[in-house]
Amino acid sequence: MSITAKDLETGDVIDLGTQTTNRSQSSLLVDLKEKINAVSGGSLRDQYAVSVTQFTGSGQQRKVIESFEETITVIKPMQFGSNHLGDETSNDFTYQDFGSAFGSARIFQGRGGTDTLHLDGIDSSDVSFFNGRRSIDTLSASELGRQSFYGGTVFDSLGLNNGDELYLQGVERLQFDDVAIDLTPNQDARSNDQWNTQVMDVNGAWRFNTGSDDVVLVSLDAGFDANGTGIPDIHGDLAHVTYQTAVNSLNRQEDHGHQAMSVMAAAHDGTEVAGLAPDAGLWGYNVYAGGVELQDAISGAFANRSPGQKLVFQGGVQGESWWTNGGTESEMNDLFNSSGDFSFFSIAAGNGGPGGNLTDPNYLTSVSGIAKASSSFDHIASVGALQATSWEFESGHRNAGGTRLAPYSNRGSNLTLVAPTNSDSILNSGGSIRTFGGTSCANPNLAGVAALVWSENSDLDGGELREIMIGSAMDLGAAGFDNNNGFGLVNAEGAVRRAHALDQNAELASFWSNQDFLA
Repeated sequence: MSITAKDLETGDVIDLGTQTTNRSQSSLLVDLKEKINAVSGGSLRDQYAVSVTQFTGSGQQRKVIESFEETITVIKPMQFGSNHLGDETSNDFTYQDFGSAFGSARIFQGRGGTDTLHLDGIDSSDVSFFNGRRSIDTLSASELGRQSFYGGTVFDSLGLNNGDELYLQGVERLQFDDVAIDLTPNQDARSNDQWNTQVMDVNGAWRFNTGSDDVVLVSLDAGFDANGTGIPDIHGDLAHVTYQTAVNSLNRQEDHGHQAMSVMAAAHDGTEVAGLAPDAGLWGYNVYAGGVELQDAISGAFANRSPGQKLVFQGGVQGESWWTNGGTESEMNDLFNSSGDFSFFSIAAGNGGPGGNLTDPNYLTSVSGIAKASSSFDHIASVGALQATSWEFESGHRNAGGTRLAPYSNRGSNLTLVAPTNSDSILNSGGSIRTFGGTSCANPNLAGVAALVWSENSDLDGGELREIMIGSAMDLGAAGFDNNNGFGLVNAEGAVRRAHALDQNAELASFWSNQDFLA
């Protein structure tokens, strides 16, 4: 097939190349990047007649099988000033109609926090389409509809009767002149008061999934302690857990594993805590007192895995001794080396600084213990702890007014990402809610996000999963990677949207790599 595009304003013809096809092929993609221009006169859109000719042979032997032409409109997106890109806090964006001469596309990326787009002078009846539907309403707005591909990911697309098109990611609310419309699903109102779900844009990710049976969250932590009759003391919101070991016999922090698992996977029932991936599988291992050694827990999870199942490990462990817990350091590396296709490890960076429970003189330059394996294996992430410095409430949702790396959190050139600490958790079977702190809380927060991403696209391997979370992370501190924040704060919606795009049309999404897609 040979393809050309004719600029209908200038008459210029652009050769878009020739592609070889086979009889069973039903479609092909043509890369238009940097080949055609959207700017036309005083407008930011231009029309092209795309001509396609299918033929066999060449030269005098060339035989045309089919030829057709179709007009397409190419639009250059406008991103005025800073009012199109948010951060980890709640943000307000404003759309204004600049006149029909533009007929523009606008890109709004809320990223973290509860973000609102104010559409000045626009009623909901002025919407010409929303995600493939011909209008927008409060009841169906949170449904995915037909997401629009752009820049290697997918966006909500909102068309207006004036010809403008708005593309949205990480935007929770649309404020029209006549009504406010919530784009987040009616999942679990308890999450409204959980800053971890807001700062990581988990509500937006829940529009796509809340976990799946094909992905299992594996807790390498303190497991459960015993109740009065000696059996594991488990709250009903974690009743779906498969507990693999004996109860712990710790004298302190005996509920540490229970809290971590509740952050990741507590059921959505409107009480206690809303877990990040409640519909993923959940396996609990006690690798502390009375349990099993760490390497035995990891190899046991590998053995229990069903064909095709993905395992997301939450590692509530810190310190160098874990390298040889159950075997040699070489044997630990062998476990990591054999599992990249089907596993991902979210490991606590360590609490080695002031106020932490680990004394680590190197906490400013390196993460702790097996979290260091993130430098050698692309399916392992070392996770630092991000704190909120203040609160602000937006539409009844608790948001961070600002953030900082926790002073105790290990950091350095081998820190991968940061995630929220000080999150609500379920303490024990009694249902008490307690703030869970340290990098012990940050790593299950990141693990829960990883489970959502893998539930959206199980064709990814562990390295690709980490790459997507890095590419979609929110930059904090110095631009790009820095030793305090790694690649930034994990963003659940951005990562899930990229995974969704790759699942729906990998060829199209892969015109952009996981490093440069628009997140």
